[in-house]
Amino acid sequence: MNSQGSRKVKRLLLEENYDALLEIAHEQVEGGAHMLDVCVALTERTDEAEQMRRLVKLLSQSVDVPLMIDSTEADVIRVALETYPGRAIVNSINMENGRQRIEEVLPLVKQHGAAVVALTIDEEGMAHTAERKFQIAKRMYDIATQEYGLPPEALIFDVLTFPITTGQAELRRAAIETLEGIRRIKAELPGVFTLLGVSNVSFGLKPAARAVLNSVFLHHAVEAGLDMAIVNPKHITPYFEIPEEQRTLMDDLIFDRREDALARVIQFFEENEIAVSGDERVDPTEGMSVEEKLYWYIVHRKKEGVEDLVDEAVQRHDPVWVLNNVMLPAMKEVGDKFGAGELILPFVLQSAEVMKKAVARLETYLERKEGTSKGTVVLATVFGDVHDIGKNLVGTILSNNGYTVVDLGKQVPVNTIIDAAVEHNAVAIGLSALLVSTSKQMPICVQELHKRGLSFPVLVGGAAINRRFGYRIMFMDDGSVYEPGVFYCKDAFEGLAVVDKLTGDPEERAAFVAEVKAKARRTLERGVVAATPAPAEAPAERTVPPAPDVPTPPFWGTRLVARDEIDVREVVSCFDLDTLYRLHWGGRGKRGEEWDELVATVFEPTLQRLTDELIETGWLSFGALYGYFPVAADGDTLIVFDPEDHTREVARLTFPRQSDRQRLCLADYFVPVREGRDVAALQLVTAGPEATRRMEALQAEGKYTEAYFINGFADQLAEGLAEWTHRRIRRELGLDEGRGLRYSWGYPACPDLSQHEDVMRLLGGERLGVRLSSGYQLIPEQSTAAIVVHHPEAIYFSTGIERRQQEEAIREVLGDLHLDE
Repeated sequence: MNSQGSRKVKRLLLEENYDALLEIAHEQVEGGAHMLDVCVALTERTDEAEQMRRLVKLLSQSVDVPLMIDSTEADVIRVALETYPGRAIVNSINMENGRQRIEEVLPLVKQHGAAVVALTIDEEGMAHTAERKFQIAKRMYDIATQEYGLPPEALIFDVLTFPITTGQAELRRAAIETLEGIRRIKAELPGVFTLLGVSNVSFGLKPAARAVLNSVFLHHAVEAGLDMAIVNPKHITPYFEIPEEQRTLMDDLIFDRREDALARVIQFFEENEIAVSGDERVDPTEGMSVEEKLYWYIVHRKKEGVEDLVDEAVQRHDPVWVLNNVMLPAMKEVGDKFGAGELILPFVLQSAEVMKKAVARLETYLERKEGTSKGTVVLATVFGDVHDIGKNLVGTILSNNGYTVVDLGKQVPVNTIIDAAVEHNAVAIGLSALLVSTSKQMPICVQELHKRGLSFPVLVGGAAINRRFGYRIMFMDDGSVYEPGVFYCKDAFEGLAVVDKLTGDPEERAAFVAEVKAKARRTLERGVVAATPAPAEAPAERTVPPAPDVPTPPFWGTRLVARDEIDVREVVSCFDLDTLYRLHWGGRGKRGEEWDELVATVFEPTLQRLTDELIETGWLSFGALYGYFPVAADGDTLIVFDPEDHTREVARLTFPRQSDRQRLCLADYFVPVREGRDVAALQLVTAGPEATRRMEALQAEGKYTEAYFINGFADQLAEGLAEWTHRRIRRELGLDEGRGLRYSWGYPACPDLSQHEDVMRLLGGERLGVRLSSGYQLIPEQSTAAIVVHHPEAIYFSTGIERRQQEEAIREVLGDLHLDE
């Protein structure tokens, strides 16, 4: 938004056309800008301060990125900082005239809590070498931090670069010196940030060559420690997407590796037509056939125009041919890219959305007849389990790869699953379970199918199980095998691959099923689990020493936290972003620059958007409920007493004890019943039922990516609420940092989900709109319950059950690698 760098901005400022200026701002932000530089200086006008005030006010109300206040006049900077409600960046200070500019600007920066750009310029001019860049930065750093008390993070050093494209011998190392300057400043002035006008390095080249050189130089600058780049984001191409030949040419130029490096760059871009990244006039599908374009649109997640391509394709081919030879192979490539780690799940779902749109248009040309579906798959989350995001993903991938999916939902009884498979003549049954307790429904289903003489292959998956589990449940109680086979699938694409094999060539199918059976037999024979040692005698005395004190709660009984008492941003600050981004939103496996780009361009904007929407509309009826109860330990049991009558028992919660090691049990952390009373806090939180309803609606509309993001956000909202409530409890009990662990049911120390009944009764969970499934799981799905233990020596621990499960998983891996135990 700079009158000195944009003719259009200058003209609009002269016309006082602020509506058009706001449009430019929105275009910049939508194009990927994270910050806007605002400069309104005009030689034709004398009211720079007033125009700055008006534009800053409008921008602060219209865009959600920070502003950089750019002016040579201290009074204009003052007006802008007084107008702007956020934390601005001031552009800029330098030492061209000694301390003059610093003394004009830094008092304003300090007064308004702003940050400031510091240019590596001193009395001798712009610094050319890394050493001089650092020395100038160090002088300004010392003045700003020691004399004006600015924190290091308020300083943004623009290390400046010179063009390496002029042919001047003295500038051949300019890029190298800039990169080394960045490294030196980041290493020796900890806490400061760095900034660079990247495009200066490429001045004088053709636009296509500039775009490539800028992109490659930016990549190396970020690796050197660059924090902020002044670029046109539409003209930057990720380093790994630039052809290797072009990368090599630019690397030779940047690092001065060849005498003729510049000449070779100029020659290459004279002889080759290279499109500029982000140029809307360039069509990446130009020259492709309609079939190739349709394939490209699906793989590259481009919705707009895909229906027209389907219309064109069916004018040239039979609709079934288009499906089988263009659209399904495109989705297969998407799956292959996912399997190779090149795509994360949200991008896969975006391709699935394009595919759904294309299939919907294709169906208008199809008469429903044999051959238009590759077969019907019946999917269900097993009885007692309310989690279905994994099953939904499997359904999405299967349906977009030519299969008819009958999704029975969650908490589905075995008989309902089998009846649906018979009714629809299914080619396979897919079962999902999140928990160990509910996964027990899977062998029941297989046994029942075997008993009835039915021949549906069964696919199983979910967090609770592994490949060895699938091998084990293929064998019946009498040692016979379930002939159609049971197949563990670690993700949706393995599920697709298995179903493809089961519906493909009969001979290949028979060989595949026989191979899985043989592998199951070998694995189970080789990996017999050693008998669990008998638990040692219970110790005569507790192994956990008494707590130094028993906190006094602010009240006895329960308290419902009103919706308006909960600050959404506080809850979001409690999110485990690593879990949200890597686990819930599919970023697992990404590292380095690729991960940083993914977070910056996909995950952080999505989180911000969903957070803002929740604040503005309140579309989730989330809430929290907690309470303090008098308790006492009786062996492995925690006795809970009436908050009003500390002698009347109202519940007993029995916890498992370790069979070895420290022989820990959760009850050990509380005062024994013969010695008095202790205090325990119980808590229950929920994100509300709306998330599930919205996800189901989005799934039905084919908006798979948004449904996926909503599910992860709601899951993390429940976890964030649990942490927010936990912090409130610790604060009210006056517990020091590190004291007051929270244990949730279903985890090792308290695995018995049936105790949710007691928790719900004690807290009055219905007040939150929470209820229990028949398998004792909390409904809505995005809900959690926990007990808070104040004992300072409390730790998280597992029992022998979990270790045996881990041993089975290790044996499975060893078996897959054909290693001895």
